[in-house]
Amino acid sequence: MKNTIAILISDGFDEWAVKGSQQFFKSHKESKLVLISPKQGEFVRSWNYKDWGASYAIDEHLQEADPAMFDALIMPGGALSIDNLRTNVAVLDFVQHFIDHSKPIGTLCHGIWPLLELDCIRNKKLTSVASIKTDIIRAHGQWIDQAVVQDGFLISSRTSDDLDAFLSHFNEVLASILQE
Repeated sequence: MKNTIAILISDGFDEWAVKGSQQFFKSHKESKLVLISPKQGEFVRSWNYKDWGASYAIDEHLQEADPAMFDALIMPGGALSIDNLRTNVAVLDFVQHFIDHSKPIGTLCHGIWPLLELDCIRNKKLTSVASIKTDIIRAHGQWIDQAVVQDGFLISSRTSDDLDAFLSHFNEVLASILQE
């Protein structure tokens, strides 16, 4: 049985985080990735740190995606993408499902912002890109400067520089779900 992982993205997502995740989970065949976006149309554009990157096909539009069909959620960074996602009520409802059911949620870089909007990081240990450390502290979370931090079902990482460590840890969490 495979785990199905939703990757929530919008225009401006961190291309390396998504591309690296796709490559990692393709080689670890026990998980299937599904790119989900609230954006209308067929594609979302990535950001490669200096300019627009490649466009990626949307596997499912958020309006049609049932969060109950997914075992885990990854929200990659890309400040532009995440800033669009965290202000979208439908996105927040989708993310809330994972919180309510204690399903693994992985965040990279700015990917933690929707969790801040949902006020669910109080007293949680987390990491992120350093520029939003203050946001986490003000939301009563504990920011830790480590490659990967796990607190319950929340798994966070600083940037795509930590992607290998993040994906390995996230995969271990998913493997433990399969054994249950």
